[in-house]
Amino acid sequence: MLFHLPSALRRFARDNEIVEMRLPADVQMTISEAFVTLGRDYPAIRQRVLDDQNNIRRHVNVFVNGENVRFAQGGQTQVSNGSEVWIYPALSGG
Repeated sequence: MLFHLPSALRRFARDNEIVEMRLPADVQMTISEAFVTLGRDYPAIRQRVLDDQNNIRRHVNVFVNGENVRFAQGGQTQVSNGSEVWIYPALSGG
C-alpha cells in the first residue's frame, strides 16, 4: 500500500513523498486501521490524520484509489496491498 503525503506531512516521514506499507498477502483492513498501523513508524502522521477515536479528521481529505473516502465508507473503507492512499489537507476560504 502506498501513502502519498502532502508536503506538510513529509517532514514527519523523513522527507519522503511516498511511504510504502506492506501487509500480509491475504490481509485487508480499513483505512483507519491502516493509519493506526502506519502510525507505529510515523506517529506524527497518524496524529494529524486521525482524531482520538481513530476517525479521519474533518480538515483532512483521504482518497483511496482515487475515491474520496467521505463518499465511500469513511474510515471503514477497505484497503489492501495494492491500494494507493492520497492525503490532502482540506482547503477553505472565501
